[in-house]
Amino acid sequence: MTLQASIAAVSFTGMVSLSALVFIVQLFIHRIDSSEASELAAGSMTAIVPVYKDADVLDLSVTSLLESTVPVTVCIVCEPDDQPSIDRATTLSADHESVEYLINTRYSGSKAGAINYAVEQTVSEYIAVFDADESIHPQFLSSAVTELSECDIVQGRTVPRASGLIEAIAYYESVLLNYVTSRLLSIFIGFRLAASRAVVMRRETFETVGGYNPTMLTEDYDFAYRCYKHGFDVHEQLYYSSTIEAAHTVHDWWGQRKRWMSGYAQVFHLLLRERFPPRTLRGVLSMGICMSSVFGNLLLLSLTAKFVVVVLFSDTMISFGPFLTVITISVLIRCIDYVHGKVDRIGWEWIVTPVIFPLYGLVATKAITEYVIGGVDDWYHVEKTGH
Repeated sequence: MTLQASIAAVSFTGMVSLSALVFIVQLFIHRIDSSEASELAAGSMTAIVPVYKDADVLDLSVTSLLESTVPVTVCIVCEPDDQPSIDRATTLSADHESVEYLINTRYSGSKAGAINYAVEQTVSEYIAVFDADESIHPQFLSSAVTELSECDIVQGRTVPRASGLIEAIAYYESVLLNYVTSRLLSIFIGFRLAASRAVVMRRETFETVGGYNPTMLTEDYDFAYRCYKHGFDVHEQLYYSSTIEAAHTVHDWWGQRKRWMSGYAQVFHLLLRERFPPRTLRGVLSMGICMSSVFGNLLLLSLTAKFVVVVLFSDTMISFGPFLTVITISVLIRCIDYVHGKVDRIGWEWIVTPVIFPLYGLVATKAITEYVIGGVDDWYHVEKTGH
C-alpha cells in the first residue's frame, strides 16, 4: 500500500509540474493585431451578453466591450421576467450607440436560449459571447480575430476576482482544475473547452454546431463536445484574459460546483444515449474525456487518502512533494496574474490550495450520486455584487 501511494504521489507531482510549466509558457504567448483585425468593419462583430438578475454588474461587461480596439456591437439579452435588467439595458442602449438589447421572448428560461435568440436576430460575421459580470481586455477581440484566421473558435481565459477567502479558493480552483490539469490533454488530443463566455467564433461555425442546447445545465460543456466531434479547431487566448465575479459564500460556491458536476454527468449521459458505441475517433475520445471529467474527480478523494498514507509511512520528500508542488504552482501563477493586473494582491490563501482537490472530489461525489438517483438538478444562481 505504501509503495502504491508513493508511486501515486510521484506521478501526481510530475504530471502537475509538467502541465503547470506548459500553462505558464502559454500565459506569455500573445498575438499582435493583424491588418484583418484593425480593418474590421462596423457591424462585423456582435458581442452577446445574456443577463438574468445581474443588473448590478451588467455595466462591467458592456463598458469594457465598448473600450475594445475593434468596432463591436454589444447585444444585451434580457429575460422577460427580469425587469431590473431590462431597465438597465434600456439605459445603456440609450447612452451608447453601439449597444442594443433584446428581450428573449422566443427561448426564455436559459442562457443557451438567450444566446441562440440573439444569434437569430443579428447578421454579423463574427459572434462573441460574454457574461454580464465579465471585464474584458481591450485587446481580446482584436487578438481573437487574428487567431480566427488559423482556427474556428477562440476561447479566452476568465480569472475569478480573488477579493476574499472563498473568492480566492474559486480563483485557485480555476487555475489548478480548469487550466493547469488540462494542458497535456489539449496538446495530445486537441480537446479544448469552447464555453459560453469569453468565446469568439464565426457565425457559420455556430450555425454548423447548432448553437447551445437549452436543456443542458452546462450548455458550454455540451457545446464544446459537439464542436470537437465536428472537427472544429479551438484556440485558447490566455494572455488577454477577462476577470469575472467569483462565488462569495460557501453556499454559493457549493451550489455552483454541484450544478457544474451535475451538468458534466448530464453531458456524459447524453453522449451515451446519442451514439454508443461511438463510430469515429473523436467520438471515442469524447466519450473518454467526458467520462474522465465526471469520474476522474472521484479519484481526487482516493488520491487524498494515498497522500495521507505517504505522509504517515513514507519518505519525507515524497510525502510533501504533491503539497509543495500545488502550493508553488499556485503562488507562481498568482504572481504572474498580479504582474499582469488580473489580481490586486498576492495574498496568503495559496497556503490552503491542496484542500481544493478533496473538496472538489466531495462535490463531484454528491452531484453524480444525486444525478444517478434523481436526474437533472435545479439551476443554481449565484449572487453577484460587482465589487
